[in-house]
Amino acid sequence: MGVGVAVAGLLPTVAETRVSALWGVGLAAVTGVVALLLKRRAMKQDLKAALKVVGVVFGLRMVAVLVGLVGLVSRGMPPVPFVAGFFGVYFALQWIEVSYVMAASKGAAGGDE
Repeated sequence: MGVGVAVAGLLPTVAETRVSALWGVGLAAVTGVVALLLKRRAMKQDLKAALKVVGVVFGLRMVAVLVGLVGLVSRGMPPVPFVAGFFGVYFALQWIEVSYVMAASKGAAGGDE
């Protein structure tokens, strides 16, 4: 998330582009933190709860992207930096989330399964 903020804050030269990219990074970071918290909580339950959380988090991220895009476009800001900022951080966070779930499921299974 820190790298995303640094890139979005330093790379774009136009202020509107920078703001758009920072909004994308920020929304991805917020949804990533929420996703990790929800997944940690679901891992204490069962597989059905974990799958529900995957669906809920996907929906949350979809709504975040739509709201962000509508908000930026309605203010005349470019949408591409927002999308690049959001999905640049999202892909890194997705890898972290999958790694976390795999590690937690191995721990719950009791070993190297």
